[in-house]
Amino acid sequence: MNRIKSRTGEYPVKKRLAVRTVLALVLVLAFPGGITGCRKKQDNEIEAIRKAGVLQVAIVETGSRFTRKEGETVVGQEPDLAEYIADALGVKPSYQVCSREEVLQKLDRGEADIALGCINGTNSLAADYQISTPYARGNIYAVTKTGDYVLTTGAFEDSSLGVEKGLDEETRSALYAAEGIRITDFSSVQDAAAALKEESIRAYICHEEQAKALLADPALQVQNIVNLEPEEFVIAAPKSSQTLVNGINTLIQQFVESAENAESQDS
Repeated sequence: MNRIKSRTGEYPVKKRLAVRTVLALVLVLAFPGGITGCRKKQDNEIEAIRKAGVLQVAIVETGSRFTRKEGETVVGQEPDLAEYIADALGVKPSYQVCSREEVLQKLDRGEADIALGCINGTNSLAADYQISTPYARGNIYAVTKTGDYVLTTGAFEDSSLGVEKGLDEETRSALYAAEGIRITDFSSVQDAAAALKEESIRAYICHEEQAKALLADPALQVQNIVNLEPEEFVIAAPKSSQTLVNGINTLIQQFVESAENAESQDS
């Protein structure tokens, strides 16, 4: 199949040509009177995006396959998804890559139309934002010295732990439920590995990408802690953007299915 090269990746031409029709159909079904004839705030927001010609997108920087920077270019699955949505709206995406905390602040200040990332731990965002269906889930892992086995957070009582900088508050709270826990943030995976080997921390709690990097070290092992809930990769939008998020949910399903089909064809 012919493919169109985007700023961030590739997806099939046939799928790209269909996405505008899909989102338009979702919007029409939600409001049969038509977008231009309806003055509800949520419809005005969609029209404002179209009029501006730009979808403002805040994305959590993880330095992973989801989002990373190559020079000044934002690449990864999440920029691809954002471009997929922007194309359905007939506009171009504009990316703002920042921390987990900052993406929601940008939504609150009206500096972004949508926010993407691993931000919905324990479904914590639903009270304040419109939340899409997940496009991925991010498990939390514990890295320890080889031979030091743990199953739950209770095994960390009276221990010093390192955590990935920016780890969500829900996961931190779950760790603090173990008595006598002491937590240190690490901004460098190399520093975390050194601390583990020096036994200044018993375990390092992190997401998949860092866990994979540390797994290459034979002195370390990676374990899944069963009572740490995974974070959800979702798209968040203002509460008034229900119609937009309804359409995005359909596009997420298409996007994920397209990616899975591409992987199966490559294997």
